[in-house]
Amino acid sequence: MVAHPETNLLSLVEGTQVPGPRITSKGRCLPFDWMTKDGKVVLIEKAVRTVPYGFLGVLFSVYLSQLGLDAFLIGMVLALTVASSAIYTLVASVFADRLGRKRTLIFFALTDALAGAILFSSDSLWAPVAAGIVGNMTVGAGEVGPFLTLEQAILPGASDSRRRTLGFSVYNLVGYVSSSAGALLVGLPQYIGPGIGGYRPLFLAYLASGLLGAYLYSKLSTRIEKEKTATPRISVLSEASKPVVRRLSALFALDSFGGGFIGISILSYYFYERYSLQLSSLGLLFAGTQIITAISFLIAERIARQIGLIKTMVYTHIPSNLLLAFIPFVSSAPIAVGLLLSRQSLSQMDVPTRQSYLMSVVPESDRTPAAGFTNVSRSIAQTFSPSIAGYAIATLWLGSPFIIAGGLKMAYDLSLYKIFHRLKPPQED
Repeated sequence: MVAHPETNLLSLVEGTQVPGPRITSKGRCLPFDWMTKDGKVVLIEKAVRTVPYGFLGVLFSVYLSQLGLDAFLIGMVLALTVASSAIYTLVASVFADRLGRKRTLIFFALTDALAGAILFSSDSLWAPVAAGIVGNMTVGAGEVGPFLTLEQAILPGASDSRRRTLGFSVYNLVGYVSSSAGALLVGLPQYIGPGIGGYRPLFLAYLASGLLGAYLYSKLSTRIEKEKTATPRISVLSEASKPVVRRLSALFALDSFGGGFIGISILSYYFYERYSLQLSSLGLLFAGTQIITAISFLIAERIARQIGLIKTMVYTHIPSNLLLAFIPFVSSAPIAVGLLLSRQSLSQMDVPTRQSYLMSVVPESDRTPAAGFTNVSRSIAQTFSPSIAGYAIATLWLGSPFIIAGGLKMAYDLSLYKIFHRLKPPQED
């Protein structure tokens, strides 16, 4: 059997254009015919990027603890990492359409490579702090940062509008499956060498992923760029989009603020302290959560086709937050793990639906700033959560972040439905 050009990774990266829809002898379309070459490059780079994010999210707080930091200081370092990502997101959302999306993506991929080089070259305390500032590590609740903002703006133009939600579902599925593979790698240090020196091969992999990401982004075509105007300007929202984006930004910020209390690094720290789970066990646990989450994205797309995007976001999120709030009240590790896995089967169904909804209710010219401003609001809100969570753990109760997160995220769900259930995207009319 001869492979088709669109399924050949080498030809894809080297610039072969994806042909139009291809039909098999049985009359069926080939997979991903509805996505262009640029969309497929984005998916490949998403996988390359999120493998190291998967192991960094699990091990980062444990690594900081082994360097001698207490819970409060760990929270401060995590907050600083998220804050730098928020600044990068703001820069990307405002200037990327003027400077070029491709050029901006390459730059930020290289900052990840630099962060990996810093971690690899030194095991002193300043190294993870500097790497957190320079790079775009995902240590919170889901990926945030400039990559997400720009890829979120690129994907609608790289896929059939009728399959926009499916495109975002596949995009997030790729990220979570790759993160799960990365999470499985956190057990390697104990086999590589004693002490924190065993982490260095993983940090080297992070460096390599940044370099490979920059190469992949260099293969994107000019079609990903915003249409040029006579006088290039900084990206701003149109007057029609401002009210919608402002409200969504405020709501997404509330959700992200709550999610920051139970980001993967804090969850890892909780199970490490409460149940004495080691990195190898934590890797298996969070690989499981990522795989379950990835599967849920495809289910979310099917549910959204039946009941709509907003209802899918709210109806799946509320029960997941109830499960979240129960976790700290169980004393058994297997039951706590079961609750976490059950929660993950529902909690992220709002991610592709949220992204699809936002890109559907604003015009194409507003997609980059809309994605940027909503992601900046999420990043800024999440900046404060880890330090507050660290303080709550140190002074109140190890399980307090779960209660706070559950309450805040429930408030988001109810507010989102009340404000936006009547504003339907065009494909639902």
